[in-house]
Amino acid sequence: MNRNYKQWALGLIKGKVLFDAPMRRFTSMKVGGAADCLFFPRDVDELRKVIRFAQRKKIPFLILGKGTNLVVRDKGVRGWVINLTQGMKKIKIDGEMVEAEAGLSLQRLVQWSIQKGLTGLEPFFGIPGTVGGGLAMNAGAWGAELKDLLLSMTLMEEDGEIVKRPRSRLRFTYRGLVLPPSWIILKGRFQLRKGNKEEILERVKSYSGMRKKRQPLDYPSAGSIFKNPKEDPAGKWIEEAGLKGFRIGQAMISDRHANFIINLGKAKADEVIRLMEWIEKKVYEEKGISLEREVKVVGEA
Repeated sequence: MNRNYKQWALGLIKGKVLFDAPMRRFTSMKVGGAADCLFFPRDVDELRKVIRFAQRKKIPFLILGKGTNLVVRDKGVRGWVINLTQGMKKIKIDGEMVEAEAGLSLQRLVQWSIQKGLTGLEPFFGIPGTVGGGLAMNAGAWGAELKDLLLSMTLMEEDGEIVKRPRSRLRFTYRGLVLPPSWIILKGRFQLRKGNKEEILERVKSYSGMRKKRQPLDYPSAGSIFKNPKEDPAGKWIEEAGLKGFRIGQAMISDRHANFIINLGKAKADEVIRLMEWIEKKVYEEKGISLEREVKVVGEA
């Protein structure tokens, strides 16, 4: 670790700060080396303070939610990691409009909307990420995408200034959002509808049942590894290439859903990454399909 990183981080915020934090504890894949410093800002003001300091000192930083759709390399992350899940998770309601901060889990947002008798978020029940991560990745399930419910988004620019953007001024893609690299999602405002609570619960149970049946939820994973090509789902191409159940060390292509790599217990990030590369190679050789990763790989190579 750069000694200055620790010295500068001490006392910078009142929220928790961890040093040499093992990233396997903070990612759903449960792999990865240590981050030099891991911050848990309590609010937007503390987040701004960390960001402005990092910019001034030219410290690289990474924004983290629940660590899904993410593989951290075995050598860890040099610089600062900023986790939004302990301080930035407020929800506000205005009629049928709901505003949720970036660190709130999507699961909690769906549960909260059910309690209020609001419909629209049911397809996202069971997606393990946060509101911020869901917006950054344009999370989707069962034909719905999070952008379809979005009214506006509040963002922090690289200098710490806060701006609000209506949906019409944001450019979403399939499983993505085009933003300047150092901008940070702070919260989203969503348009929901009044619904019948019992019917909402039935839909949630249905989606949850399908997810449990189709996905390997008993093991750590990073969710879907590849985006679905236009031709067919990625899992279909991986399965047809004969890769279901193939493993490298403790990382295995799920025999339940081929677009999931699971950690059998003690997988290394390197094993997961090599398995991703093997899938890309074999699917291209066998099917002529170039798979695009949905999962991001970060950290020191």
